[in-house]
Amino acid sequence: MLIELGGLGEVILQFLVREKGLGEIVVCSRNRERGQAKCNLAKLAAIAQGYTPSLSFSPLDLNDKGAVIRILQKESPDIILNTASLRSWWLLDLLPPEPASLLKQAGFGVWLPFHLTLTLKLMQAVYESKYSGMSLIAPFPDVINCILERLRLTATCGVGNLDEVVPKVRLLAAAKLNVPIEEIRVFLVAHHALEAFAFGKSLKEIPPYFLRIEHQRKDVTQKVDGERLLFAPFDFPPGPSIHYLTAGSTLRLIRALLSEKEVLLHAPSPHGLPGGYPIIASHKGIKVLPIKGISLEQAIALNERSHRFDGIEKIEPDGTVVFCQEDAEVLRKTLGYDFRKLSPWDSERRAKELDARFREYAGRFGVKI
Repeated sequence: MLIELGGLGEVILQFLVREKGLGEIVVCSRNRERGQAKCNLAKLAAIAQGYTPSLSFSPLDLNDKGAVIRILQKESPDIILNTASLRSWWLLDLLPPEPASLLKQAGFGVWLPFHLTLTLKLMQAVYESKYSGMSLIAPFPDVINCILERLRLTATCGVGNLDEVVPKVRLLAAAKLNVPIEEIRVFLVAHHALEAFAFGKSLKEIPPYFLRIEHQRKDVTQKVDGERLLFAPFDFPPGPSIHYLTAGSTLRLIRALLSEKEVLLHAPSPHGLPGGYPIIASHKGIKVLPIKGISLEQAIALNERSHRFDGIEKIEPDGTVVFCQEDAEVLRKTLGYDFRKLSPWDSERRAKELDARFREYAGRFGVKI
């Protein structure tokens, strides 16, 4: 069950309809007309390419908990994939460079109300419906899944983020050793915040991480200069074009979760842990993979320290998020949006306020949101 057809959801759908062996794909989205049209296009495009997907569409508003519970109980999917968010992550790129750069001084986490609100509503319905399948979270899982775990609404794991960096390292390591990429294994522990640095952000201070690269099960991290590969320039188009990378990673995870064979992958926030880890995935679910050179406790602590690079000081036991003072100050000065803490249960109200403030700010520069 794919929930919502925004930019990422639409790309993922185009990947799903070209994958054999998935069974039935159920798409749920708030806008009936637009959602059905996108499903019609995806189905015909797949058929034109020689695939015959089983695809259906159902209108669904995540604000209607009763409707969410009913469709989960009716469809009982093996996997739920949620891509719903109130605002796209590339929102700031709609602004002219100067006002955008002012807001980008704050970490990604300050926009948390946009990404948490609908996911929290979904997971409440998931648990009330007694759903027993697997739940994958696309919006900001490195932090949101931690919040959900503290609220006893634990998701299986997130998608993308860390796993989008691993293919780059494998590709460059294989090229350096002049071996097939299939012979390279990467074990990376890192937070969402590292991805921007891995794809070109300034290296003044980088989030902590652990990297091990193997060739035919032998450690070659130093031989290939793993750190240099991790941060090597690797240009691709900015903005939503990265959805194709996220979709490829997501499809591989879904494929593994429907397989009897255990598959080595990476995923953000498995079972609500902070940041991302190597995992083993199969139809039985996922488990964090032990890594030579770092314990699970050390890996968790490493990713906890990385929250601040996304503007988050800590996540309290009740799920309340405390933002870093300097990051909160950026929004106070630019948007007049004054906050330091966010209770999960206050997310919707704060999202509406943040949205109104951002719209007013964008309007000053002639941008209509």
